[in-house]
Amino acid sequence: MCPKTIFHIDMNAFFASCEQAKDPLLKQVPIIVGGDPKTRRGIVLAASYDAKAYGVKTTMLIHEAMRLCPSGKVIAASHGLYVEMSNKVMAIFDNYTPLKQQVSIDEAFLDMTGSEHLFGEPIVAAKRIQDDILKQLDLPCSVGIANNKLLAKMASEYKKPMGITTLFEENFREKIWPLEVGDLYGIGRKTVPKLKTMGIRTIGDLANTNVNILVDTFGYKTGMYMHESANGIGTDVVDGSMEPPKSIGNEMTYSKDIREIDLIREEVLLLADRVGYRLRRKMLSGKTVTVKIKYNDFSVMTRSKTLEAPTHHTEIIYETAMALINQAWTKKPLRLLGVTVSGFDASDYRQVSLFDMEMTTEKAEVDHMLDEIRNKYGYNSIKRATLLEKKPPK
Repeated sequence: MCPKTIFHIDMNAFFASCEQAKDPLLKQVPIIVGGDPKTRRGIVLAASYDAKAYGVKTTMLIHEAMRLCPSGKVIAASHGLYVEMSNKVMAIFDNYTPLKQQVSIDEAFLDMTGSEHLFGEPIVAAKRIQDDILKQLDLPCSVGIANNKLLAKMASEYKKPMGITTLFEENFREKIWPLEVGDLYGIGRKTVPKLKTMGIRTIGDLANTNVNILVDTFGYKTGMYMHESANGIGTDVVDGSMEPPKSIGNEMTYSKDIREIDLIREEVLLLADRVGYRLRRKMLSGKTVTVKIKYNDFSVMTRSKTLEAPTHHTEIIYETAMALINQAWTKKPLRLLGVTVSGFDASDYRQVSLFDMEMTTEKAEVDHMLDEIRNKYGYNSIKRATLLEKKPPK
């Protein structure tokens, strides 16, 4: 079977670039998206590349960013604009292949296998896509080209903005193996120190480590993933045809009775945090929040509430779930808690941008900050303050 040609396209500084596309005058100054422009409170959601040159980073406090970049201009996030532009970007991708897998608001995988006769060799096709997006939307992007999704994603990170990078069998060792082991996609921030104590500092070190040592240290699934990824092995299946789930939820079973309301609040926040993260990853918002309780006598109770507007915000999910529990809990000891969001609609994510997200900017910023860090370093890399001693549900 011939190797596939996989593109990973990552929009560069997407939120900031959208603001500059909307108002070209903003290209003349470094811009910082997030927080309150008047009070300069809040966190950085995105920064233009000239702001990044001053050291401004995502999730940094606004006042700290302004200290580093005093000439910067703070702009409140316009989430409705970002979703609108994302939809237009994805529509451009559809002109090149039906095999598209959108993985977030600003990135997607494309299977371009066999399209050479239509759009030219892969690098030529990548440049055509870049040019289309730039001309039609005034947005920059980087393209990674490889035979699987792992290498394509790593390639797209190689040069920003407006980069086109290939990672194939003949060159990925040269380009990837010298990088620090933490640069390998899927290696969590907490894993890096442990690898370094094993003498594994680069991706090449990891690739050449005996797989049995990795399996013994990190478990079969993680050990095998590390070894295969470091050697450029990954899936080449680009599947955008999957039907969205009807609901997203998590539940936890406890070995001991839970009686204290403070502990119940912590557990519900833990569950809501995970559910919210999963919703945002899938770009879904739901109107119905459901809680499930199993008592120590194994009787089960469920309660649901339908919201006025769809949501994917952790805090709203948590507050709704706790209101349901406060109304229905009989004070008997608990052995299971569950939180689920359902009632999805194809337009819900766009609707939430105009209602929920704009009306709850602070909630959106906190969620986005946590998502950014988790997407890069793994879900366990950061937790809300009240969850620091908790273990996330699987």
